[in-house]
Amino acid sequence: MATATDLTTRVLIALTAAVWAMVLFVAYAVLSVPTASVDESAAKVCDPRRPDEEQCPDGQWCVHGQCTPHEEPQVAQRGEVCRDCPCDVGLQCGADLRCRPRNEPEPPAPTCGDPAVEAAVSRLTQACLQRRTSVQDRVESGEGCSADEWRALLADDDEMNSLLAAFPDRLAVYFPSGEPRARQPWPDASTRAHIVGELASHAKALREAKMLFVIGRSSPDGSPTDDHALALRRINAVERLIDQALGRDKPSERGQGPMLIGWGAPSDRPVALEAFVRNYAGTQTPIATTREGSERLAAAFAAVRAGEPVPNRRSLERDVNRVVLVIPVPCAGTKEKP
Repeated sequence: MATATDLTTRVLIALTAAVWAMVLFVAYAVLSVPTASVDESAAKVCDPRRPDEEQCPDGQWCVHGQCTPHEEPQVAQRGEVCRDCPCDVGLQCGADLRCRPRNEPEPPAPTCGDPAVEAAVSRLTQACLQRRTSVQDRVESGEGCSADEWRALLADDDEMNSLLAAFPDRLAVYFPSGEPRARQPWPDASTRAHIVGELASHAKALREAKMLFVIGRSSPDGSPTDDHALALRRINAVERLIDQALGRDKPSERGQGPMLIGWGAPSDRPVALEAFVRNYAGTQTPIATTREGSERLAAAFAAVRAGEPVPNRRSLERDVNRVVLVIPVPCAGTKEKP
């Protein structure tokens, strides 16, 4: 009898031990998941000064010190609008912002009489009229917003930037990383002469514009505050270079020219390469600090438009976010209808 009791006891002990082993195994498995998550999160920390491909997984880039997914845009088919997404293989985004076969001739560049330009001007005007907040604008039946109100529209209205892409004379001035630095002169004499000369070739469009949007961007290399300050310094630099290109000795002489609206875009929303080439690069030659730099960017943009592989793609994506966009609006808006 004692032997049977001992055997039963040993079986119970073995079963209990097995149950506890299973409990411990399940607990280990559950507790190990957060640890893996922490390790994975730690691996996503990155240094914006280093190339993205050296430290971030495929499909991600470094944004404010964290590897962040780089969302792929949807693909547009033939006849579909390609303002915010690339065209399918074999198609290109035409001047009318619709996908068309590559062998189809491009329509002529839009002008003030072009329906797309007129529609963009009309939308800008209506957005302005809805935004006006100053007492003077309410009392007077003026047709425009103040520069501050235009800046507020650029910050609040997601449609604004895409509307500005309708204007054919838009320019882009590209900056080296971190330039211009705070309280330091930029650029040097030879770089200044080169950029001023490039801007001067567009003097007619700049001088005759009804409004001149100057939008500064910075790649997400530092804190959002530092990035924004850098974008503003770039705007100020380009405004001074435009003054020189137009033969103005000082900013106070801008009064006879178009309203100048400068705005620094937030760096936490960097522009993807295809979207930049489609909406902002335009048909004008890129203005970099050297002629070789301009030629390199132009060749890369041509490859993007043709759907061909682009060398050093991630570096190029940072280049297009180290830029000031200069957008002359050639047409006057309409007054608010009674």
